[in-house]
Amino acid sequence: MARFALALSIAMLIAVAMPVSSASAAVDEVAQGRDIAQRLCAGCHMRPGQGEKSDHSQIPSFRAVANRPGQSLEGTASWLKIAPPTMPNHHLSSEERAHLAAFIMSLREGER
Repeated sequence: MARFALALSIAMLIAVAMPVSSASAAVDEVAQGRDIAQRLCAGCHMRPGQGEKSDHSQIPSFRAVANRPGQSLEGTASWLKIAPPTMPNHHLSSEERAHLAAFIMSLREGER
């Protein structure tokens, strides 16, 4: 009986700790993405008062990108793989793209 109680206690501890660990990892990923964005992208995509572009010559804010209809974490990460001709190619690793995409999508308003 004591072994069962111990095993049950350990299982409950693991079950409770896992979501916290996952949530903590997500927060860390967003923080790392914010660091990348501030270092490489802020001058163009994080200016005060900036919104969505109204023509091809304008640059959208990351908040505007995150709030586009149908925008997703996966789609954002995939888009970051391609360096559009109007953007510098920062040669981001897949991990950096994932962090940056997580930060961008953290700016999405409403349901996430």
